[in-house]
Amino acid sequence: MYLKHFGLRELPFGITPDTGFAYSLRSHQEALNTLLLALGTGEGFVKISGEVGTGKTLLCRRLLQALGDEWVTAYLPNPGFGADTLLRALAEELGVAEPARFDSYHLLREINGALLGFARAEKPVAVLIDEAQAMPVETLEALRLLSNLETEKRKLLQIVLFGQPEAR
Repeated sequence: MYLKHFGLRELPFGITPDTGFAYSLRSHQEALNTLLLALGTGEGFVKISGEVGTGKTLLCRRLLQALGDEWVTAYLPNPGFGADTLLRALAEELGVAEPARFDSYHLLREINGALLGFARAEKPVAVLIDEAQAMPVETLEALRLLSNLETEKRKLLQIVLFGQPEAR
């Protein structure tokens, strides 16, 4: 009924964040610009927090779009699992073949090797984690340790956490 009456091609106001319907509020555009600046300068770790429904997931998806093909991106929407599973999920996102066959030490070496390969190709890497408040402390610590991977000049990956205020 709404489609025909208003001449729409698809239903508006869906529950799933759709970047095609995003209205760039000043505060959201400022947040996106800040994220792009932080990633461009190699900050390493960035955190966005806000209450339920404030647009964190939409901002995350807009950031993925804005980074484009110049970046290698890994998107982890549900990080509420253990550190080992997080590393395997990240390895899979980075294109490591069959991450399940590696023990923890060799998995970390494979991730580091992939990151070094991207660095040689001058492709920065961004890991975007939504719902960060669901991460167990041990998983957050594993992520922090990953942020230590670097060359003499720069970090090998940038990490952006999106979460509710309890993620602070």
